[in-house]
Amino acid sequence: MILLQALGKQLFGAKYERVIKSLIACIILFLAIHTAGIEIEIAPSVLLLTAAACSMGIMWQTLNSSGNAERMTGLFMLPFRNREMTFSLVLVFTGYTLITKTFLVLALFFAVHEWSVLQIAASLLCACNGCFLAAAWYIMTKQASLHEKGSCLFSFLWLLKTDAYVFYRPVSAKLLIRHTKGTGSIVLYLLRYLITNKNYLLNTAGLCLIACVMSSILGQFEGVNVMPLGFAVLCLNTPICILLSCDPDLEQAVRTLPGQARRFCMSYCFFIFSVNMAVNSVYLTSWQICKSGVNSTEIITAIVIALQSAVLSVLLEWFCPVRNWKIENDLWHHPRKYIVPLIMFLIAGLIVRRI
Repeated sequence: MILLQALGKQLFGAKYERVIKSLIACIILFLAIHTAGIEIEIAPSVLLLTAAACSMGIMWQTLNSSGNAERMTGLFMLPFRNREMTFSLVLVFTGYTLITKTFLVLALFFAVHEWSVLQIAASLLCACNGCFLAAAWYIMTKQASLHEKGSCLFSFLWLLKTDAYVFYRPVSAKLLIRHTKGTGSIVLYLLRYLITNKNYLLNTAGLCLIACVMSSILGQFEGVNVMPLGFAVLCLNTPICILLSCDPDLEQAVRTLPGQARRFCMSYCFFIFSVNMAVNSVYLTSWQICKSGVNSTEIITAIVIALQSAVLSVLLEWFCPVRNWKIENDLWHHPRKYIVPLIMFLIAGLIVRRI
Protein backbone atom coordinates (compact mmCIF):
# COMPACT_ATOMS: atom_id res chain seq x y z
CA MET A 1 0.00 0.00 0.00
CA ILE A 2 2.88 2.34 0.78
CA LEU A 3 4.41 1.65 -2.63
CA LEU A 4 1.09 2.41 -4.32
CA GLN A 5 0.84 5.73 -2.50
CA ALA A 6 4.43 6.68 -3.29
CA LEU A 7 4.10 5.90 -6.99
CA GLY A 8 0.63 7.43 -7.18
CA LYS A 9 1.80 10.73 -5.74
CA GLN A 10 4.65 10.89 -8.23
CA LEU A 11 2.28 10.49 -11.18
CA PHE A 12 -0.88 12.18 -9.92
CA GLY A 13 0.58 14.83 -7.62
CA ALA A 14 1.00 15.12 -3.87
CA LYS A 15 -2.76 15.46 -3.32
CA TYR A 16 -3.79 13.42 -6.37
CA GLU A 17 -4.92 16.62 -8.07
CA ARG A 18 -4.29 15.07 -11.50
CA VAL A 19 -7.08 12.55 -10.84
CA ILE A 20 -9.59 15.29 -10.05
CA LYS A 21 -8.61 17.37 -13.09
CA SER A 22 -8.86 14.39 -15.43
CA LEU A 23 -12.26 13.31 -14.12
CA ILE A 24 -13.59 16.87 -14.37
CA ALA A 25 -12.35 17.03 -17.97
CA CYS A 26 -14.17 13.76 -18.73
CA ILE A 27 -17.41 15.06 -17.20
CA ILE A 28 -17.19 18.36 -19.10
CA LEU A 29 -16.51 16.55 -22.38
CA PHE A 30 -19.42 14.17 -21.82
CA LEU A 31 -21.89 16.91 -20.87
CA ALA A 32 -20.82 19.20 -23.72
CA ILE A 33 -21.29 16.58 -26.43
CA HIS A 34 -24.37 15.00 -24.87
CA THR A 35 -26.06 18.40 -24.45
CA ALA A 36 -25.31 19.26 -28.08
CA GLY A 37 -27.45 16.30 -29.10
CA ILE A 38 -24.81 14.65 -31.27
CA GLU A 39 -25.69 11.00 -31.89
CA ILE A 40 -23.66 8.46 -33.85
CA GLU A 41 -24.48 4.81 -34.44
CA ILE A 42 -21.53 2.78 -33.17
CA ALA A 43 -21.23 -0.99 -33.02
CA PRO A 44 -20.34 -2.46 -29.61
CA SER A 45 -17.32 -4.19 -31.14
CA VAL A 46 -15.90 -0.78 -32.12
CA LEU A 47 -16.26 0.45 -28.54
CA LEU A 48 -14.55 -2.62 -27.08
CA LEU A 49 -11.76 -2.63 -29.65
CA THR A 50 -11.10 1.08 -29.17
CA ALA A 51 -11.00 0.75 -25.39
CA ALA A 52 -8.53 -2.14 -25.55
CA ALA A 53 -6.30 -0.76 -28.32
CA CYS A 54 -6.17 2.77 -26.92
CA SER A 55 -5.31 1.56 -23.42
CA MET A 56 -2.72 -0.88 -24.71
CA GLY A 57 -0.94 1.73 -26.82
CA ILE A 58 -0.86 4.38 -24.11
CA MET A 59 0.22 1.85 -21.47
CA TRP A 60 3.08 0.77 -23.73
CA GLN A 61 4.22 4.39 -24.12
CA THR A 62 3.97 4.89 -20.37
CA LEU A 63 6.12 1.85 -19.59
CA ASN A 64 8.75 2.95 -22.11
CA SER A 65 8.94 6.51 -20.81
CA SER A 66 12.51 7.66 -20.23
CA GLY A 67 11.46 9.37 -16.99
CA ASN A 68 10.69 6.08 -15.28
CA ALA A 69 14.33 5.46 -14.39
CA GLU A 70 14.60 8.65 -12.35
CA ARG A 71 11.19 8.01 -10.80
CA MET A 72 12.05 4.47 -9.70
CA THR A 73 15.63 4.95 -8.55
CA GLY A 74 14.69 5.83 -4.99
CA LEU A 75 12.10 3.07 -4.73
CA PHE A 76 14.48 0.33 -5.83
CA MET A 77 17.08 1.45 -3.31
CA LEU A 78 14.68 0.52 -0.50
CA PRO A 79 13.87 -3.04 0.61
CA PHE A 80 10.73 -4.39 -1.03
CA ARG A 81 8.89 -7.59 -1.79
CA ASN A 82 9.16 -8.48 -5.44
CA ARG A 83 5.51 -9.30 -6.10
CA GLU A 84 4.27 -6.24 -4.24
CA MET A 85 6.56 -3.95 -6.21
CA THR A 86 5.57 -5.51 -9.53
CA PHE A 87 1.84 -5.16 -9.00
CA SER A 88 2.21 -1.69 -7.50
CA LEU A 89 4.00 -0.49 -10.63
CA VAL A 90 1.50 -2.13 -12.98
CA LEU A 91 -1.55 -0.92 -11.05
CA VAL A 92 -0.31 2.67 -10.80
CA PHE A 93 0.60 2.84 -14.48
CA THR A 94 -2.74 1.24 -15.35
CA GLY A 95 -4.62 3.77 -13.25
CA TYR A 96 -2.67 6.60 -14.82
CA THR A 97 -3.43 5.33 -18.32
CA LEU A 98 -7.14 4.84 -17.67
CA ILE A 99 -7.83 8.02 -15.72
CA THR A 100 -5.80 10.51 -17.74
CA LYS A 101 -6.22 9.13 -21.27
CA THR A 102 -8.67 6.25 -21.80
CA PHE A 103 -11.55 7.77 -19.82
CA LEU A 104 -11.53 10.78 -22.15
CA VAL A 105 -11.98 8.51 -25.16
CA LEU A 106 -14.69 6.49 -23.43
CA ALA A 107 -16.49 9.68 -22.38
CA LEU A 108 -16.64 10.66 -26.04
CA PHE A 109 -18.12 7.28 -26.98
CA PHE A 110 -20.62 7.33 -24.11
CA ALA A 111 -21.78 10.84 -25.08
CA VAL A 112 -22.61 10.13 -28.73
CA HIS A 113 -24.37 6.79 -28.24
CA GLU A 114 -26.56 5.17 -25.61
CA TRP A 115 -24.96 2.06 -24.14
CA SER A 116 -26.23 -0.55 -21.72
CA VAL A 117 -24.65 -1.09 -18.33
CA LEU A 118 -23.22 -4.41 -19.53
CA GLN A 119 -21.57 -2.77 -22.54
CA ILE A 120 -20.06 -0.02 -20.38
CA ALA A 121 -18.71 -2.61 -17.94
CA ALA A 122 -17.31 -4.65 -20.83
CA SER A 123 -15.53 -1.59 -22.25
CA LEU A 124 -13.92 -0.87 -18.88
CA LEU A 125 -12.86 -4.51 -18.62
CA CYS A 126 -11.35 -4.36 -22.11
CA ALA A 127 -9.47 -1.20 -21.18
CA CYS A 128 -8.01 -2.86 -18.08
CA ASN A 129 -7.21 -5.96 -20.10
CA GLY A 130 -5.36 -3.83 -22.64
CA CYS A 131 -3.21 -2.29 -19.92
CA PHE A 132 -2.34 -5.66 -18.38
CA LEU A 133 -1.58 -7.14 -21.79
CA ALA A 134 0.75 -4.23 -22.56
CA ALA A 135 2.54 -4.79 -19.24
CA ALA A 136 2.86 -8.53 -19.90
CA TRP A 137 4.11 -7.92 -23.43
CA TYR A 138 6.62 -5.38 -22.12
CA ILE A 139 7.94 -7.94 -19.66
CA MET A 140 8.19 -10.66 -22.29
CA THR A 141 10.11 -8.42 -24.68
CA LYS A 142 12.60 -7.64 -21.93
CA GLN A 143 12.94 -11.32 -21.07
CA ALA A 144 13.06 -12.40 -24.73
CA SER A 145 10.11 -14.72 -24.24
CA LEU A 146 7.12 -14.11 -26.50
CA HIS A 147 3.85 -16.02 -26.39
CA GLU A 148 0.67 -15.49 -28.32
CA LYS A 149 -1.79 -15.02 -25.49
CA GLY A 150 -4.42 -12.37 -25.11
CA SER A 151 -6.30 -12.77 -21.84
CA CYS A 152 -6.24 -10.76 -18.67
CA LEU A 153 -5.81 -13.99 -16.69
CA PHE A 154 -2.66 -14.83 -18.64
CA SER A 155 -1.27 -11.36 -17.98
CA PHE A 156 -2.02 -11.67 -14.27
CA LEU A 157 -0.34 -15.07 -14.01
CA TRP A 158 2.67 -13.83 -15.94
CA LEU A 159 3.06 -10.87 -13.59
CA LEU A 160 3.08 -13.20 -10.57
CA LYS A 161 6.48 -14.59 -11.54
CA THR A 162 7.99 -11.37 -12.86
CA ASP A 163 11.05 -9.75 -11.38
CA ALA A 164 10.23 -6.13 -10.54
CA TYR A 165 13.62 -4.99 -11.85
CA VAL A 166 12.39 -5.61 -15.40
CA PHE A 167 10.58 -2.25 -15.13
CA TYR A 168 13.71 -0.44 -14.01
CA ARG A 169 15.83 0.94 -16.81
CA PRO A 170 18.75 2.89 -15.33
CA VAL A 171 20.08 5.74 -17.38
CA SER A 172 23.14 4.44 -19.20
CA ALA A 173 26.32 6.44 -19.16
CA LYS A 174 26.74 8.53 -22.26
CA LEU A 175 29.57 7.60 -24.57
CA LEU A 176 32.41 10.05 -24.91
CA ILE A 177 32.24 11.69 -28.32
CA ARG A 178 35.34 13.30 -29.73
CA HIS A 179 34.70 16.28 -31.98
CA THR A 180 37.28 16.79 -34.68
CA LYS A 181 35.91 20.19 -35.68
CA GLY A 182 35.95 23.40 -33.78
CA THR A 183 32.17 23.63 -33.68
CA GLY A 184 29.56 20.91 -33.39
CA SER A 185 26.69 20.48 -35.81
CA ILE A 186 23.24 20.96 -34.32
CA VAL A 187 21.63 19.34 -37.36
CA LEU A 188 23.72 16.19 -36.86
CA TYR A 189 22.77 16.22 -33.18
CA LEU A 190 19.08 16.39 -34.09
CA LEU A 191 19.49 13.59 -36.63
CA ARG A 192 21.18 11.39 -34.01
CA TYR A 193 18.39 12.28 -31.61
CA LEU A 194 15.80 11.18 -34.16
CA ILE A 195 17.61 7.94 -35.02
CA THR A 196 18.25 6.87 -31.43
CA ASN A 197 14.60 7.36 -30.42
CA LYS A 198 12.66 4.59 -32.14
CA ASN A 199 9.28 6.05 -31.21
CA TYR A 200 10.11 9.21 -33.14
CA LEU A 201 11.08 7.22 -36.21
CA LEU A 202 7.94 5.09 -35.94
CA ASN A 203 5.78 8.20 -35.74
CA THR A 204 7.42 9.63 -38.87
CA ALA A 205 7.04 6.30 -40.67
CA GLY A 206 3.39 6.24 -39.62
CA LEU A 207 2.89 9.68 -41.16
CA CYS A 208 4.37 8.40 -44.41
CA LEU A 209 1.87 5.55 -44.36
CA ILE A 210 -0.96 7.99 -43.65
CA ALA A 211 0.26 10.10 -46.57
CA CYS A 212 -0.10 7.13 -48.92
CA VAL A 213 -3.61 6.34 -47.68
CA MET A 214 -4.73 9.97 -47.60
CA SER A 215 -3.74 10.57 -51.21
CA SER A 216 -6.18 7.90 -52.36
CA ILE A 217 -8.96 9.25 -50.10
CA LEU A 218 -8.62 12.95 -50.92
CA GLY A 219 -8.05 12.13 -54.57
CA GLN A 220 -11.67 10.99 -54.84
CA PHE A 221 -12.96 14.56 -54.56
CA GLU A 222 -13.90 15.87 -57.98
CA GLY A 223 -14.07 19.51 -58.99
CA VAL A 224 -11.95 20.82 -56.11
CA ASN A 225 -8.27 20.38 -55.32
CA VAL A 226 -8.09 19.39 -51.65
CA MET A 227 -4.45 18.33 -51.75
CA PRO A 228 -3.28 21.23 -49.48
CA LEU A 229 -5.43 19.86 -46.65
CA GLY A 230 -3.23 16.78 -46.64
CA PHE A 231 -0.13 18.90 -46.07
CA ALA A 232 -1.79 20.39 -42.98
CA VAL A 233 -2.53 16.94 -41.56
CA LEU A 234 0.99 15.67 -42.20
CA CYS A 235 2.61 18.46 -40.19
CA LEU A 236 1.22 16.83 -37.02
CA ASN A 237 4.53 15.19 -36.12
CA THR A 238 4.44 15.74 -32.37
CA PRO A 239 7.69 13.99 -31.27
CA ILE A 240 10.02 16.16 -33.33
CA CYS A 241 8.23 19.34 -32.21
CA ILE A 242 8.77 18.84 -28.46
CA LEU A 243 12.54 18.37 -28.24
CA LEU A 244 13.00 21.21 -25.77
CA SER A 245 9.98 20.29 -23.68
CA CYS A 246 11.03 16.66 -23.32
CA ASP A 247 14.68 17.49 -22.54
CA PRO A 248 14.91 20.18 -19.83
CA ASP A 249 18.71 19.86 -19.69
CA LEU A 250 19.00 20.69 -23.38
CA GLU A 251 16.64 23.63 -22.98
CA GLN A 252 18.64 24.99 -20.06
CA ALA A 253 21.89 24.70 -22.00
CA VAL A 254 20.46 26.41 -25.08
CA ARG A 255 18.95 29.26 -23.07
CA THR A 256 22.02 29.74 -20.89
CA LEU A 257 24.97 29.52 -23.29
CA PRO A 258 25.62 32.72 -25.27
CA GLY A 259 24.71 32.78 -28.93
CA GLN A 260 23.02 29.38 -28.87
CA ALA A 261 19.39 30.48 -29.05
CA ARG A 262 19.49 31.79 -32.61
CA ARG A 263 21.82 29.06 -33.80
CA PHE A 264 19.74 26.26 -32.31
CA CYS A 265 16.38 27.64 -33.39
CA MET A 266 17.48 28.08 -37.00
CA SER A 267 18.89 24.56 -37.17
CA TYR A 268 15.85 23.17 -35.38
CA CYS A 269 13.56 24.92 -37.85
CA PHE A 270 15.52 23.50 -40.79
CA PHE A 271 15.35 20.04 -39.21
CA ILE A 272 11.55 20.12 -38.81
CA PHE A 273 11.18 21.54 -42.31
CA SER A 274 13.28 18.69 -43.74
CA VAL A 275 11.21 16.04 -41.98
CA ASN A 276 7.96 17.70 -43.09
CA MET A 277 9.16 17.87 -46.68
CA ALA A 278 10.21 14.21 -46.59
CA VAL A 279 6.67 13.23 -45.56
CA ASN A 280 5.14 15.67 -48.07
CA SER A 281 7.30 14.14 -50.80
CA VAL A 282 5.78 10.74 -50.05
CA TYR A 283 2.34 12.34 -50.21
CA LEU A 284 3.06 14.04 -53.55
CA THR A 285 4.53 10.87 -55.04
CA SER A 286 1.56 8.80 -53.91
CA TRP A 287 -0.85 11.42 -55.28
CA GLN A 288 0.96 11.40 -58.63
CA ILE A 289 0.74 7.60 -58.80
CA CYS A 290 -2.93 7.44 -57.79
CA LYS A 291 -4.34 10.43 -59.62
CA SER A 292 -1.48 12.32 -61.33
CA GLY A 293 -1.75 16.05 -61.95
CA VAL A 294 0.93 17.21 -59.51
CA ASN A 295 2.39 20.47 -60.81
CA SER A 296 4.58 23.28 -59.57
CA THR A 297 1.70 24.89 -57.65
CA GLU A 298 1.26 21.84 -55.42
CA ILE A 299 5.02 21.56 -54.86
CA ILE A 300 5.27 25.23 -53.86
CA THR A 301 2.26 24.77 -51.56
CA ALA A 302 3.97 21.81 -49.89
CA ILE A 303 7.13 23.87 -49.33
CA VAL A 304 5.21 26.86 -47.95
CA ILE A 305 3.13 24.81 -45.50
CA ALA A 306 6.13 22.75 -44.38
CA LEU A 307 8.18 25.91 -43.77
CA GLN A 308 5.39 27.75 -41.96
CA SER A 309 4.72 24.69 -39.82
CA ALA A 310 8.40 24.43 -38.90
CA VAL A 311 8.68 28.12 -37.98
CA LEU A 312 5.52 28.10 -35.87
CA SER A 313 6.52 24.85 -34.13
CA VAL A 314 9.91 26.25 -33.15
CA LEU A 315 8.41 29.54 -31.94
CA LEU A 316 5.81 27.66 -29.91
CA GLU A 317 8.43 25.36 -28.42
CA TRP A 318 10.73 28.28 -27.57
CA PHE A 319 8.19 30.66 -26.05
CA CYS A 320 5.60 28.18 -24.71
CA PRO A 321 7.33 24.90 -23.79
CA VAL A 322 5.27 22.27 -22.01
CA ARG A 323 5.98 22.23 -18.28
CA ASN A 324 5.06 20.07 -15.28
CA TRP A 325 4.64 16.85 -17.25
CA LYS A 326 5.03 13.50 -15.54
CA ILE A 327 5.83 11.12 -18.39
CA GLU A 328 6.57 11.57 -22.10
CA ASN A 329 3.06 10.41 -22.92
CA ASP A 330 1.77 13.69 -21.46
CA LEU A 331 3.84 15.57 -24.03
CA TRP A 332 2.64 13.44 -26.92
CA HIS A 333 -1.02 14.03 -26.06
CA HIS A 334 -0.81 17.63 -24.88
CA PRO A 335 -3.50 19.84 -26.49
CA ARG A 336 -0.80 22.27 -27.60
CA LYS A 337 0.15 19.94 -30.46
CA TYR A 338 -3.06 20.83 -32.33
CA ILE A 339 -2.34 24.57 -32.53
CA VAL A 340 0.05 24.48 -35.49
CA PRO A 341 -1.96 21.94 -37.55
CA LEU A 342 -5.11 24.00 -36.96
CA ILE A 343 -3.40 27.13 -38.27
CA MET A 344 -2.10 25.13 -41.23
CA PHE A 345 -5.64 23.91 -41.89
CA LEU A 346 -6.85 27.50 -42.10
CA ILE A 347 -4.02 28.40 -44.47
CA ALA A 348 -4.65 25.28 -46.56
CA GLY A 349 -8.35 26.16 -46.72
CA LEU A 350 -7.52 29.61 -48.07
CA ILE A 351 -5.22 28.05 -50.65
CA VAL A 352 -7.94 25.59 -51.71
CA ARG A 353 -10.39 28.45 -52.25
CA ARG A 354 -7.91 30.32 -54.44
CA ILE A 355 -6.89 27.33 -56.56
